[in-house]
Amino acid sequence: MPGVAPKPASKRRRRNVPASYGAAEPVTAPAAPSHDRELGIDNPHPLIVDMWDAVQTSAEARFYSEADWVRLRLELSNASRVMQTARVSPTAWQTVQHSLSDMLISPSAKRRAAIELQAAGPDPDENAAVSMIGTYKSKLKPVD
Repeated sequence: MPGVAPKPASKRRRRNVPASYGAAEPVTAPAAPSHDRELGIDNPHPLIVDMWDAVQTSAEARFYSEADWVRLRLELSNASRVMQTARVSPTAWQTVQHSLSDMLISPSAKRRAAIELQAAGPDPDENAAVSMIGTYKSKLKPVD
């Protein structure tokens, strides 16, 4: 997708939500079962092997379907061939970068698709329970 990637939600100036926010019904599909997958490329470039390993352990891996894994293997196979040539043409490198963006590997591609991964924060229910226990303890009177 062309253009500048949107900023993360925490860095935007305007915090209002669009009128259509929440109007769409989410659709869920089963993800591929998680297991170690083989890259299946003969003599791959070392960076391609690192990319394959990184994607398998990434947060996005649990959302990939079997078709996504096959497509990623295809794109990395092409990238490996491009990287092993003596001189990489700009057009070939642009194709590799575009295909990886299509797989939503870069943070900017995720933001363009309105996907933002956030670290798990504190559980509000647990915080409320701890607060209630503290309140109860402060109201207890010592037994003489």
